[in-house]
Amino acid sequence: MPIHSILKALVCVFIIGMAYPIVKLALNDIPPLMLTAMRYALASVPFVWFFPFPKTSVFNVVLIGVFLQFLTTGLVYLALRADVQAGIASLLVQSQVIFTLILSFCFFAEKISWQQFVGLLIAAAGFTLFFLDAGRGGATTQKGFLLLMGSGMAWATANMALKRLRGVNLFHLLVWASLVPPIPLFVLSYHLETRRPIQDLLEASPQAWVAILYQSLFLTLLAYVLWGDLIRRYSAAYVAPFGLLIPVFGLMGSRVLLGESMDAMEWGASLLVFIGIASCVINVKMIETQAKH
Repeated sequence: MPIHSILKALVCVFIIGMAYPIVKLALNDIPPLMLTAMRYALASVPFVWFFPFPKTSVFNVVLIGVFLQFLTTGLVYLALRADVQAGIASLLVQSQVIFTLILSFCFFAEKISWQQFVGLLIAAAGFTLFFLDAGRGGATTQKGFLLLMGSGMAWATANMALKRLRGVNLFHLLVWASLVPPIPLFVLSYHLETRRPIQDLLEASPQAWVAILYQSLFLTLLAYVLWGDLIRRYSAAYVAPFGLLIPVFGLMGSRVLLGESMDAMEWGASLLVFIGIASCVINVKMIETQAKH
């Protein structure tokens, strides 16, 4: 990969990783379902007037909107509100890598290499340690853990839907799919979170609004589109390993912005998850083969 593409990948993972502590700050003023709704409202409503509907069916757009935006993001925000530290969330949501491999094997008959199989087992051991240690006043509760596993599963399901789409403009797809979550989320937020949504938004701090804009513009419409472009231009063997830096930046950001820390058990579990996911996404043989050409 040329240097400008490497820099693009680093910018992407930095934006995604830093989103977790930034969202955690915004949740002090705005409840999670409303924050999710605001993120996608601002990522869609101002832009759908200028970009055509993607060259795919309405069903596919709704499917992406439900799984990639509504569920993946909504479940993370619910977990971040009170049940998990931001840095740990950035790591545990990478369970989507594990679920994507399993679903690809089940529905697309894609082979799982021995390296990936070992990685799955190592990551599963790390996730198990997190679950057993959850609820003891540490980095996550069992509820937070399960919410993040649900988010990872929703993300993996969206990946399966994206696999079926060919020749679709990713930016157009994300803009139009972002129209799906806001109304249902605003309704849910009104009934479950607050009966004074307008007042809550008007009274939100400047940092909360900065977080909303960061999520809508930099994360939803910039980072994910750039990442999708990299995946299309280069082999996944080169691009996917950069995703391992997301939890690194997430953990660093949560330490600097929120002062979060972990105990020895949580660091050990994190290491197992990180090694397991690295074994799943780094294809050494493919990199060596392509480097010879």
